[in-house]
Amino acid sequence: MLPQFSVWHTIRGKIALGTSLFLAMLLLLGGIACYDLERIDRATRLIDMVDDLRSDVLEMRRYEKNLQLFPGRKGDLIALRSFVDLARDRATSVGQSYNAAMGRRVGDGAHHNLDLLLEGIGVYEALLNAVPTDGAALTDQGQRLSELADSAVRRMRQGIFTAVGDLRAQLLGAIAALLACGVAFAWHIGRHIMRALGAIENAARSVGAGQPLPPPPPQLEEEARHVLQTLDGMAVELEKRHALLLQEKKLASLGVLTSGVAHQLNNPLNNISVGCQLLGEDVNDARQGLRPMPTADDVTAQLNEIQAEVVRARDIVRGLLDFARDRPFTVAQHDLAGVVRRAVSLVRHDMGAAVRIVVDVPDGLQLPMDAQRIQEVLINLLLNASQAMNGSGEVRISARVDEPAGMAELRVHDTGKGIAPEHLGRVFDPFFSLKPVGEGTGLGLSIAFGIVGKHKGTLEAQSEPGQGACFTLRLPLESRRDANVSGAES
Repeated sequence: MLPQFSVWHTIRGKIALGTSLFLAMLLLLGGIACYDLERIDRATRLIDMVDDLRSDVLEMRRYEKNLQLFPGRKGDLIALRSFVDLARDRATSVGQSYNAAMGRRVGDGAHHNLDLLLEGIGVYEALLNAVPTDGAALTDQGQRLSELADSAVRRMRQGIFTAVGDLRAQLLGAIAALLACGVAFAWHIGRHIMRALGAIENAARSVGAGQPLPPPPPQLEEEARHVLQTLDGMAVELEKRHALLLQEKKLASLGVLTSGVAHQLNNPLNNISVGCQLLGEDVNDARQGLRPMPTADDVTAQLNEIQAEVVRARDIVRGLLDFARDRPFTVAQHDLAGVVRRAVSLVRHDMGAAVRIVVDVPDGLQLPMDAQRIQEVLINLLLNASQAMNGSGEVRISARVDEPAGMAELRVHDTGKGIAPEHLGRVFDPFFSLKPVGEGTGLGLSIAFGIVGKHKGTLEAQSEPGQGACFTLRLPLESRRDANVSGAES
């Protein structure tokens, strides 16, 4: 079952909330756009009505001139009165429509001009109905109506265009606000996603480097915390599996070393047996009077020789037990030369008499290391070198100090057949082996690489076909953790 996340502390919750707000703003923008478009449509129709009003006034003036030119034509008088009524009604309708579409916009002057136009139409109608009709006054009033109509039309059109511009600006402002909110939301969500991805990336790097996971940043979303918990569990499981592989490889190496260790134990045991037999024979011969009783100095000398062989056998067994024992990873100061000598002593017999081992490692080179695991690395490299040389050749082990880099460099160089260039980049891959099927697991160098990496060191391979192979192991001269602490204190 998937974990139940709080909406406010998850990325999906933030996205859902932001999407809902964005859709609400989009609907609001749609409503504003519909309202503005409806007002623009009314303004467009109002412009047509204003133009019609001006046309009505012009028609009034045309029939007015016809009436003055042809006083007896009743048709012109009827048409003139009809257009007067039409202009008055249209002016009233335009005023109402203008109020509905534009409202009483302060400062546009359109309402005042429209009121003057309606008042002027009333005066014009009164002059037209007067008996007798004052032609000059009617003409003057008609001229005034034309001017009022032009002024009203001009101001109304200006007010309409201003209103349309305001509506356009309002719509653009709403769109800009929506885009700004969208950008802000995307930035906010992106920041949270990048923070979560950064935490996951750091955790993945720590898992890859075999280091403990760093603490998650505060306010980290629950999905990312769940991923980090999963990665932490994976790291623990990988550590367990790596330990199992290491132990299996160690047991396999132990099987290879057993015959050599048995041969090494045979010599001190034979010496102990011979020493005991000689001492017993001396005592028996003395009791039978065949020779004098051994002196205390003679007995002490023989016992010392037996004790030396016992110590020698004990050291051989102890070295084998130390190699086989599964201990936690522990870093302490150890002499590199001593670690190399113990590794060589364990594999010397298995490498064969035809393999010459040259050790050029200075004494007293103390390094922070897990001696048992570095010994495992060296044993693996030495056995691989012996197999690459088919039991005949030279293995040179040398060491030097790289002070500027703060590293000690240990090289294991053999005179074997070397590694082909196409295989050189894969020698540390798990389960990659150049040995015949059934003669190797392909885990030795991979485990060695992991052990060296856990020491904050590196393990590299160089080779040319027919020129042998050289494995370079680089280890820090001092513990990285101690170095960091010292740097902080200074």
